[in-house]
Amino acid sequence: MVVFLFALGFVVVFSQNGVLEYVKLRKQIDIVDRSARKLEAENAVLKGQIERLQNDDQYLEDVAREKYGFIREGEKVYRVEK
Repeated sequence: MVVFLFALGFVVVFSQNGVLEYVKLRKQIDIVDRSARKLEAENAVLKGQIERLQNDDQYLEDVAREKYGFIREGEKVYRVEK
C-alpha cells in the first residue's frame, strides 16, 4: 500500500500533467497576462495621441515642429552646434 501511494504521489507531482507542469504553465500565463496589460495600456496612450492628432490642430503643429523640424512661413531657424 505504501509503495502504491508513493507511486501515485510521484505520478501526480512529476507526470506530464502533474503539479510541476501546472505551476510552470501558471507562471507562463502570468507573464503573458502582464504583457497583455502593458500592451493594452500602451495602446490606450497611442489611441489618445491619434485622437489628439486628428482633432487638435495645435498639438498636430507641435508634433510636426518637434518631430519633423517644420517651421512657419517667415520664421527663421538658428542651429547651434557644439
